[in-house]
Amino acid sequence: MKTTTFFSRVIIAVSIVLLSACGGDDDANLNLRITIEDQFVNLPSNVSVFFKVEDLAGRGQAGLTEADFNIYENGSLISEFEAVRKIQPNEQVFDYNIILVLDLSGSVLAGESLGSLKNAAKGFIDEVMPTEGSASLDAIKAEIWWFDGAENLKLLSPANGSASELKADIDNISPAMSSDNSTNLYGAVIQSMEVATQRLTQTRQQDEIGSSAVVIFTDGTDQANRATKGQALDAVNRADPDISIYTIGLGGEIDESVLGQIGRTSFVSAVNIGELLEKFSEIGDLISGRANSYYLLEYCSPKRSGENQLTIEVVKGSLRGSANTLFDASNFNGSCNLQ
Repeated sequence: MKTTTFFSRVIIAVSIVLLSACGGDDDANLNLRITIEDQFVNLPSNVSVFFKVEDLAGRGQAGLTEADFNIYENGSLISEFEAVRKIQPNEQVFDYNIILVLDLSGSVLAGESLGSLKNAAKGFIDEVMPTEGSASLDAIKAEIWWFDGAENLKLLSPANGSASELKADIDNISPAMSSDNSTNLYGAVIQSMEVATQRLTQTRQQDEIGSSAVVIFTDGTDQANRATKGQALDAVNRADPDISIYTIGLGGEIDESVLGQIGRTSFVSAVNIGELLEKFSEIGDLISGRANSYYLLEYCSPKRSGENQLTIEVVKGSLRGSANTLFDASNFNGSCNLQ
């Protein structure tokens, strides 16, 4: 696990218990949601919690700093003088896999929308991929698949590519890639869920923490009849909660109801080609925010025994939220330090 670089000592207890918001808070005043993903308690007195911060609509809150967080133990605010701490964003403890799936059936490849689709897809890559030299460069990966009426998804660009390589592969999309005018949308949905699940499983098998996002673009409805709508929606409904699913539709031939159900995280539609770049950018912004909304809190607890309640609170302007968890301070002592 990437996190083992932070937690080289023996783990004493793992206890994730999401409780109510910070004692006395009026729930009506809370407009941020903190979800605790994992936690670690290590000797001599190290407490580490990995969590994400979203608003109530599920939009990730990126860019928070240590000044935006308060830490409480058993309801009492713990100052930095009482507990050395650090809060850092996701790049050292988290993997985020983005799977972009493009409808490249005949209506797209042979139509006037191809150039706009390529520009929109490249803009999406710019939106979600970290820049060269960024601390999160290794944490966020993107890959591109495409479909027409054929049975299987086809790989356009693998996950180990840089942003420039991904965009070069998008530039290479041409009408010569397919002459199939049919659309295996439902099959593409099912298989993209399988790809996302594989990426998530690979991350977890490496004892790392991760999440996946699937973005599916189409300009029409399923015509291939290789899978049913029910099978596609079942694949979406059974997908791991750590898989976010977005859909982008173009034009008047899409079924907005179906795409809205498939895009369980978010669905947007472009009425015409001119709106496509904006819609890809909108989804890219949502994904970027979610990918960068994960944080790691590490601190040296002043507690020395027993089970204790830890409350993490975010206060940034008018935004506020909190979550609680329990940790066991048995055998804690005062020699803690943060590396």
